[in-house]
Amino acid sequence: MQIKKKNDIGLILDNFSSFAKWDASGQKLYLVFADNKRGGQWTLMNYSDDRFSVHGRGQDYLDEKEAFFDERNSVVSFLWNNRAALKAAVAPTT
Repeated sequence: MQIKKKNDIGLILDNFSSFAKWDASGQKLYLVFADNKRGGQWTLMNYSDDRFSVHGRGQDYLDEKEAFFDERNSVVSFLWNNRAALKAAVAPTT
């Protein structure tokens, strides 16, 4: 999948279930991709009420808790800033 515009990220969010895995115990969809800035990984989560959150972890760090996005534009901006890693994570399924 090409990610050349923020609208492309919107399409990924609209079809998140096509790219994500299901966490039955947490009742959420999730997608793991590289955190290239900190050398670890991000987990993007989507709950049934369509809220998105993110959590980061790596060898030298662990975010204290997941951070929820207040609005869709915030999720899109976060993913835009991490688009190379996002593209690599969704490429195998597209």
